[in-house]
Amino acid sequence: MNLARCLTRALAALALALLAAGCAGSSEDLFPDKRTIGVPVGAVGHYGDGIGIPRFSINNQFRGPGILGWGGGGAGDCCVLLPLHITKPILATVRWQTYRDDVDELLEHEATVPIHFAVEPGDSSGMYVHFLPGHQVQVWVSRPYPNSSIYPGPAFPRGPAPSYSPLPGEKPSPQPIKAN
Repeated sequence: MNLARCLTRALAALALALLAAGCAGSSEDLFPDKRTIGVPVGAVGHYGDGIGIPRFSINNQFRGPGILGWGGGGAGDCCVLLPLHITKPILATVRWQTYRDDVDELLEHEATVPIHFAVEPGDSSGMYVHFLPGHQVQVWVSRPYPNSSIYPGPAFPRGPAPSYSPLPGEKPSPQPIKAN
């Protein structure tokens, strides 16, 4: 047997031993409360073109990545903990920023909203945060993904993005220069 094959087998045996040792502890070490489950988080922008969401958080336990103002975004630092079985309404505090580079404007937003449960968290594909026009937000836990035709939450943004319309108190968008 050559040296490379021996090293490969030894490393594989070591990796299996480490995995077995890591699994020897009870699963209660990872999730001490059997009544909760970790659910991945995604985000969808409904604002339009010319605005983005550089960051967001949910209940200060999840920090999401930046997403565009139109369409879907990826997951951030994995998960939020939710009850395994929903027996009463649950609220989420969502904090987010919007940035418009055409006017160099960064705004902070916060909303406490109900989480809409289409299914129990353990039966879901994740939690989805929708950033809607007017700086509104909705949070859904669903089996279908947001881009599915049977998704129960806000319709997924499709097609060309409309231009973002500033709200009162925001900087107006610059007007294009008209050619003579």
